[in-house]
Amino acid sequence: MSLHKDLLNQASQLATHEPRRPKQASLRRAVSAAYYALFHLLVDSASRVVVSGQGQEVLRQQVGRALGHTDMKKACQAWAGWNPGSPAQPLGRLLPGGPDPRVVIVSNAFVELQQARHEADYDLSRRFSRSDVLALVRLAKEAFQAFSEMPKHHEHKRIFLLSLMFHGRWKR
Repeated sequence: MSLHKDLLNQASQLATHEPRRPKQASLRRAVSAAYYALFHLLVDSASRVVVSGQGQEVLRQQVGRALGHTDMKKACQAWAGWNPGSPAQPLGRLLPGGPDPRVVIVSNAFVELQQARHEADYDLSRRFSRSDVLALVRLAKEAFQAFSEMPKHHEHKRIFLLSLMFHGRWKR
């Protein structure tokens, strides 16, 4: 099984680990695992768009290291708030009809999960309930589902994945 699928399973397990009174540590790690599941799904997929073929795992891993959390978030925010006429939307000419709605689902989930992960990891005053965490895990699962529904060579999927890596440079 792949890392991103393992992390998604781990998020579900951590969210339901203690049956009566879940520990904040378990809930916080579940939020983090849900975010990293989506992060690694996108990193793996984007690196496979850039480096295809058998026997290229080392190069693919190196390419995946070029993807950063902040740049990916900015790209996802652009997809989630799609405005083709905006100068901040460099992809408008590539997708004049707007993005596939499944890309928007993945983008929104990425932004929301990253924010929740920051709160889980750094805001100790924030208390997480099991229902909050289960909703975030469900959000990650919905993003996985939307992503998997798009064919491997779907044009919007390819452009989305490339934008995660090149978004800042495509504005030029």
